[in-house]
Amino acid sequence: MSRISKTGLLILIGISIPVLIELRTLLSFVDIEISAEVTILVGVVYITALVIYGRLPAGNTKST
Repeated sequence: MSRISKTGLLILIGISIPVLIELRTLLSFVDIEISAEVTILVGVVYITALVIYGRLPAGNTKST
């Protein structure tokens, strides 16, 4: 069994995209400029890590 359902993973990815965009906007208000390429790269790395984590099998939860 995986750590998170496919539906939950899709919802997390869908929420992550606007958060990344708005984070870039928020940082520009405090004079921290991040290019669109860096934002895309961070998003791809984050979503890839999320998918890998979500598809890994859950650990052995047996208690002795």
